This record gives sequence, structure tokens and C-alpha cells, in this order.
Amino acid sequence: MPIRVFSAAVALGLGLTLAASGASATPNATAVPALTTASVATEVAVIAPLTVPSGSGGLIDAETLADYTDSLGLLTRQLDAVAGKPIAVAVDPMILASIRVLGTSAPESARNWLERLSLISNEIVPLSYANADPTLATQAGEASTLSPVSFDFALDPANFALPDEPGSGATADPMDVGTDVVPTYPTTEEILAWDYSIDGFMRPRASSVVSSDLAAFAESGFSTVVLSSKNVSRDAGAGSVATIDGMKALISDSTASAAMDEALGSTLDRDVTAAETALSSAVLSAGAAQSATTASVLIMIDHSLELSSARLDTALASLTASPSITLVPLTSLASVTASAATVVDMPQSDARLADFARLFSAAQQERTFFSIAADPEALIAQRRLALLDVLGTMPTEDPADWLTEVNGFLGDSGDFRTAVAVVESSNFLFLADRSFIPVSVNNKLNQAVTVYITVDPKTALLAVGDSRVELEIEANSQAKGNVPVQALSNGVVDVEISLSTGTGLAIGKSTVSEVNVQAGWETPIVLAFAALVVVIFGVGFVRSIIRRRKPVDD
Repeated sequence: MPIRVFSAAVALGLGLTLAASGASATPNATAVPALTTASVATEVAVIAPLTVPSGSGGLIDAETLADYTDSLGLLTRQLDAVAGKPIAVAVDPMILASIRVLGTSAPESARNWLERLSLISNEIVPLSYANADPTLATQAGEASTLSPVSFDFALDPANFALPDEPGSGATADPMDVGTDVVPTYPTTEEILAWDYSIDGFMRPRASSVVSSDLAAFAESGFSTVVLSSKNVSRDAGAGSVATIDGMKALISDSTASAAMDEALGSTLDRDVTAAETALSSAVLSAGAAQSATTASVLIMIDHSLELSSARLDTALASLTASPSITLVPLTSLASVTASAATVVDMPQSDARLADFARLFSAAQQERTFFSIAADPEALIAQRRLALLDVLGTMPTEDPADWLTEVNGFLGDSGDFRTAVAVVESSNFLFLADRSFIPVSVNNKLNQAVTVYITVDPKTALLAVGDSRVELEIEANSQAKGNVPVQALSNGVVDVEISLSTGTGLAIGKSTVSEVNVQAGWETPIVLAFAALVVVIFGVGFVRSIIRRRKPVDD
């Protein structure tokens, strides 16, 4: 009997132990954090992006801005979603620039949207221009990140005319720019300016940074960088603020950020509820892992999500429902004591870096080509914005989107670099000892260009008098340059005709024309022509005399 009682007791104890371990193994997103982290105070900061799709070429046109900022437009919906909420807003400076470069011609809805953005209570930080992926350049060997060169090319004098003096009795017409009116253009710095909450703020794409990028960020003037928790190594119990190679790093929790994205992107109610539960659990778990009495967690909402006001409200409410979670401003989180950390290298893929190398090489070739233009900086600045727009293409499951943008830029680059070219002509007949070879050059650019024509005979039948003939061609027009040559012998000779810049760099492809040299025929032809004229004149003179001597019939 005692043995049976003892066996039953052992069995009961083992059963209770297994039941307890089974309960702890059961996935329960709410129970575990509630029991283990209730005593941990967790401060949470959230950053929400305010962006537009790529494909604008680096500046959003007036018609698209009007669509984006009307009552139901994309930018209006995004601003409605974030305005007044306890979160920071990361805005694409391209949106600000696109409105400001239009001056008085900017749509009223766009100007009102910009004014409203300036009045919201949210903290505002910048994204990279056009939401471009900055580490593509830095990991490809560039010493700094890429940024806009200038916006001068996009400024229309009619949109920046000074208004008439008060009391003059005249009404200012922004389209009437007379000789006495000097437009006041905003500078590039003024077009991009904003009173950001954190100076020198940089937000690269999540999990795309290597340690060498930080030096390039610093070279570009950035002092605070947001990195994913997957992209850093830090001591156990460290918070969300770190110092890496002298730069402040705000560490966004990858698990909590992914849970926030899931909560915002879910469409079914049951999925939303589960995602919100997972979000609170992730935040509490991250807070519990920190050694400080007050933990800090940074959540970065993904760039590709279109924010919904209702979804964002419920996600934030699920966080504040816990007495252990407090939403705080981004600047408050950034001011806590920083810990030491290092970067865990997460480089861009070889394929993306190779694509960037093609893009950047094309841009460098464009810069060389544009040196022939009257205002090369305007063309360079325009193409820099287009390049940044391509680098802002969001990564998707389908790489065709990225490749489409890359190939589009490369195709446009080729069109630019062939916009000035020699017009292919038919063969030339060269009869004189000394003459000119006429070379026509076409210019499809919207600027005047200056090129130098070179004619190179492939055999010694011709001698070129001037190896480089300067030719200026007006915008969207064609001009002809005459290259002096001397015939040395008769025959057919191929001549290569090419264009170059003032420094001798080749422009476009050369063309080959055939010249039929018949030197020495000039004098006989002239003499024959003169003889023909004399004969014609003589015949006419004789006929005139004969007519005068002929008697008149009665």
C-alpha cells in the first residue's frame, strides 16, 4: 500500500511538471510579457515616413502635385494619418522642393498642404532626397552620399517676379516680367530648408549598412543615423541609442518595427488584432531585455506602406493600452545615454551595386558631354535629380520594377549623349585644289552648344588645313561648319568626321564619308565655261547685226 501511494504521488508530480512546461511552451503573445515585463517602464518613439512613388524624375510636376494634395490625394491622406499624433514624421525633401520651385504657379492645394505641414505638432526629420537609397553610392566607393546639385534649371522667372510696391495702384501679374522687374530666385539651400527636429539626421534603408558607410555619412554632414537592430551589435541590456565611430545611432527594433508594419498592412480584422497583440508583445519584450529601469524602443514604419489614419490610430492605441508603455517624442528617446555598439555589415547585393555602377558611369559620361553646353550645370543638376529618383525605387518582390527604372535612366542617358551629332551626308566631289568640306551638325538639346569638328583623311590624297574647326549651334537646331582641305592627288578617299569638346574629349560616334578628289579639273572647267559664255555672247551679237542689216519689206 505505501508503495502505491508513493507511485501515485510521483506520477502526479510529473504530470504537474509536464503541464506547466507545456503551458509555458504554448505561444501566447500577451500572457508572457504581461507576467514578465509589467514592472518595466518602456518609452517608445515611432517614425512614420511621408513619401511619394518614384518615377517623377526628381521633381513632381504641377499636375501630379495637384492630384497628390487634393482632398483625397496621396499626400493629403498621409498627412491626415500622422498629423497631431505622438509620432515623428520623416519627410522626403523632394516634396518640399517640388512645390517651392514652382513659385507662384504651384497649385493652391500644394501650397496649402505645405503650410499645413509646417503647423502640425509632430516632430519632423528628413529622409534622403527622393527617398534615395544612400548606401548604394557609399558602398560603390563614393566618399559621400549623393544629393541635389541645384534647382536653378527648374526656376521660371515668371513665377518669381517681385510684386508691385504697396500703394502703386497696379496689380501684379506674375506672368508679366518686364525689363524693370528682377525676379528673386530662391537658393538651393532655401528650396530644401526646413526646421527639422534633429539636425544631420540620416535614415538609410533597413539592414543595408556596412561599417565604412558611417565615414561617408559623416563626410556628407550627417551626425545621427537610424540603424536596424539586425544591423548592429551591442551589449546585452543596451538601449536604443548608441555611439558608433563617433556618430549617434538610433537603433530601431526590427521585431517591433515588423509587427507595426504588419498591424498597418493587415486587411482582415482578425489579422489586425493578432498583429496589434504581437506589436505590444514585441515592445514589452524589447523593454524587458534592457538593463535600465526605463527602457527605450524605436519603431520605424516601412517606407513602402501607405499610411491609413484608422490603422495607425488603432496600432498606437494598442501600445498605450499597456500601463508599461509610454509614447515619447523622438528627440526625448535620442537624448538618453548612449551605449557603445558596432555595425554588423549588411551590404547591398552585388546585383544592385553593379546596376548602380552602370548608372553612375552613365552620369559621369553625361557630365563630360554636357561640357559643350552653354550652361552645363543646369543639365548636370537635372540629371542628378533623375538619378536620385531611380535610387528611390522601393525594393519589391519583383526586381523588374528596379530594372525598369535603371534601364529607363540609361536609355535617357544615351539619348542625351547622342543629342549632338554629325549629320551623315552623301559623298563629296572635290574638283578644286583648295576648298572646304561642309560638315552639318545637329543639336537636339535645349541649349546652345559649342563643338569642334575634326576631319581625318584615311589616305594622303587630302591635306586638312585646320585640324579643329569650332562650330556653335543654337538650341534645337542645325549648323554647318566648313573644314579647309587641299587636294594632293586624284582619287577616292574616306574621311572620318568627328566632334570633340574644347578639351579634346570625343563626343558621340564619328562618321565616315567618301570624297572623290579630281584635282586639276577646276581650270579646264572654268575655261570651258568661259568659252561657252563667249560663244553665246558672240552668237547673240552676230544675230543682232544681221537683223539690223536686213532690209524692211514694203
